[in-house]
Amino acid sequence: MSEDARPVRVRLTSLLGTTTATVEAGPLATDSAVVDMARREAEIPPQAFVSGEVIVA
Repeated sequence: MSEDARPVRVRLTSLLGTTTATVEAGPLATDSAVVDMARREAEIPPQAFVSGEVIVA
């Protein structure tokens, strides 16, 4: 990851419930990309994924 990467918190909702995850993302990463990265790190399969939201502090 680049020097400019920053931690981003994401709220993920799936058929299994709701969880939060933190991923490292570059400054040009879109919210959609960050949510997808978090979903993958949380090992939530696409079929079980409902929604994701970047949490702004």
